[in-house]
This record gives sequence, C-alpha cells and structure tokens, in this order.
Amino acid sequence: MWSELEILRKEYIDLELSEAIDYEKFSMISIVYNSTKIEGCSLSENDTKLLLENDITAKGKPLIDHLMVKDHYFAFLFLKEEAKQKQKISIDLIKQVAALVMKNTGGLINTMSGTFDSSLGDFRKAQVYVDKKYFPDFSKVENLMIHLINSVNQRLDNVSGNEILKLSADIHYNLVSIHPFGDGNGRASRLMMNYIQMYHQEPLIKIFTEDRAEYIDALNKTEELKDISIFRDFVCRQQIKFYKAEIEKFRSKDNGFNLIF
Repeated sequence: MWSELEILRKEYIDLELSEAIDYEKFSMISIVYNSTKIEGCSLSENDTKLLLENDITAKGKPLIDHLMVKDHYFAFLFLKEEAKQKQKISIDLIKQVAALVMKNTGGLINTMSGTFDSSLGDFRKAQVYVDKKYFPDFSKVENLMIHLINSVNQRLDNVSGNEILKLSADIHYNLVSIHPFGDGNGRASRLMMNYIQMYHQEPLIKIFTEDRAEYIDALNKTEELKDISIFRDFVCRQQIKFYKAEIEKFRSKDNGFNLIF
C-alpha cells in the first residue's frame, strides 16, 4: 500500500496539477466541504463553493453551517501563510487555528472548573464525553499538548517521502485524542494534519466524508490496540483514493468532448 502511494504521488506531481489556475483553491474548498460535512454541516459541495467564491448562501440552510464553512476556510488560509514562513508547531499556533475554526460559532462556556471561550481557542475546563468515550482530564491537556508539540517538532524537519504523511497522520490522531478544546477538535486536527503537508510542500490530504465510518473506526481501533499504524494506514488509503481520483479526472478531461452549437 505504501509503495503504491509513492508511485501515485509521483504520477500526481508529474502532472503538475498545482500549476493549473485555481487548482489549489478548489482543492482547499473541497477539503473544507468534506471536513465540515464530517461534522454534520448541511451544505453541499456546490453550496460550499458558491459561499466561499461568491459569498452566496444556500437557501433554507442554517446560518451556523455557513459560518462553520467560512471559519474553516479562513483557518486554512491562515495555516497556508504560516507554512510558507516555516513556522514550527506551537501551542499558540494550534490555539490560533482553533480560534479561527470557532470564530463565529463558538463562545463562552461556563463550567464548575471555570470559564473558557471556544471562539478564542482556550483550552477546555471540562470533561468531554463522546460516543462512549472519555477524553483526557482537562487538567492534563496542557502537558499532553507540550509533549505532542515537542515530539512533532523533533521530526518536522527530519522527515521525507512517506514519513511526511505518517507525521501528518500522527499529529491528527494525537491532537484529536487529546481533544484540547470545547469544540472544533476534529476540524483543527485535520487542519494541522494538512499543515504538515503544506510545510513540506506536499499534496493536501482529504478525508472523504463518505468514509466517515471508516475514519471513526480507525481512530477508535488505533486507541484500542495502541497501534498508530492503523490510523496511518487509513490516511494512506485516503491519499491513494485522492490521487487516483485526480489522476483519472485529468486523464479524462478531453474524452468525448465535442463542440455544441
């Protein structure tokens, strides 16, 4: 599987798709669509394109879904610029991403342990329970984040080839498993995964919304079996799927086209 990834990556890069007009923008929009859809956003991919390109809202769909999409996209653009500057991972960087993701849909959350603001990227001050699972106690979040960031930064400039994708998968899995924020953890984790890709000028990673069940299963099995290769392999399969789709799209661009008058 990983050798197939190498072959497809080379073929994809050789096509020079990134040189096509607006290719990167549309790739980012597609990733935003899939990422927000995973979180339950009601906007279609076409709705997402119209919103981000022309600021046209989808009739009859919730305002909060539109805000979620726009926030996600601007967080992506922020990380793109940070990657150009080769910024190392830091707590401040991740908090800025979380704040942008929740800028217009987050807010103050009052708990017995204190108040925090998800729209500012504050670490949570409450226990989080999702789908029969408890995430680490909030009192451990900062130390876990420091450990994660140190580990990632030690590898950041020393990886190449498939190891880049593995590092991208690793930061995603560990960040979403710490669940440091009150909301937006999945979106922030997928963005940080792509930050690693952008840092190394590698093709972006798309987690396809139709594979959401497999995605959640990979996260859960990785934790259950304490085996990071499970999630790495899932991300590898997603990237292979992306490469194949893009290569096929390029190859068939002129097939069957005729002028119509």
